[in-house]
Amino acid sequence: MKNNASIGQIIRRIRTREIAPVYALYGGDSFLEDYFIQELSKSLLANNGTKTHYSLDQDSDEKLFGELSAISMFEEKRIIVVREIKKLSSKKGRQELIQYIQTPNPHIVLLIISAEFDLRNSFLKNIAENSELLDVRTPFENKMKEWVKFMINSRGIKITEGAIDHYIRSYGDSTAHVINEIEKAFLLLGDVEINENNIEKLDGFDRVFQIWHLQDSLGKKELHTSLEIAASLTENGTKFPQILVNLVYLYQQLLWKKMGQYKPNGYTGINKIITSNLSRYHKGYSYGELVQVIQELRKLDVLSKSTSINDVSLIQPLIVKICKNQYV
Repeated sequence: MKNNASIGQIIRRIRTREIAPVYALYGGDSFLEDYFIQELSKSLLANNGTKTHYSLDQDSDEKLFGELSAISMFEEKRIIVVREIKKLSSKKGRQELIQYIQTPNPHIVLLIISAEFDLRNSFLKNIAENSELLDVRTPFENKMKEWVKFMINSRGIKITEGAIDHYIRSYGDSTAHVINEIEKAFLLLGDVEINENNIEKLDGFDRVFQIWHLQDSLGKKELHTSLEIAASLTENGTKFPQILVNLVYLYQQLLWKKMGQYKPNGYTGINKIITSNLSRYHKGYSYGELVQVIQELRKLDVLSKSTSINDVSLIQPLIVKICKNQYV
């Protein structure tokens, strides 16, 4: 990795036309990916040059390497975006890509995109070490707020700090989700400042939580927030088995992390924002607590199938036990 610059710092360099020949975008936040590509295109191409997209789950590596080696008669600048880079599975293809990155075509800017930020993977690490690495994982809440404020200011949207906090709490599984919901409110309200009062008056507005909100609040052991979210989930039709299985996903990942066996490969049952917060959550739990939580979840699984107790009566005691560490 050439440096540890943030995506914001790299974008500022691009605006002054300090542009690297190869960028590796790891992490999978589609909003940050698209925003970076837009800024690069604006600075590098202006009204000239071409931008080509490849996805190696559909396009052949021969086609990609043909494009990389093609010579432009007029030396025009080109951007080549390559997604699903891990699908380049052949040893020869991977070696050829690394060789290209080490001696790139000066008229091409190559963007290599991986949905995973996994430098333990030798291929992704090798690419990163020879490229300008950008971390495009969904940001933590405080960093996401900076991005949201920057983007809505650039679009002339007026919104209070409290309203931004609301949208991040409610839709913070990705930057794009937050921005889209704010833009939707802006269109519905017209050219007025968005605040906590007028968003509650929007047609169809309701504070509907998702299960990942409960995973997050329980991970942080926030008792009152967890009770509020659980009540909202059950009132809006989320069934106890669905909540239960998602809590099992969370606490199994935390237990593996506590045991030093955490390997976030494949489907984990938790989204990117929960995954990025695992280190924060697991500091608040001992190994014994996590074992107790999982045992409690197993008991409730059996109980929910053999009793007529309503969902709220099953969930609320569980939340109190987890947040207060009381399993008696």
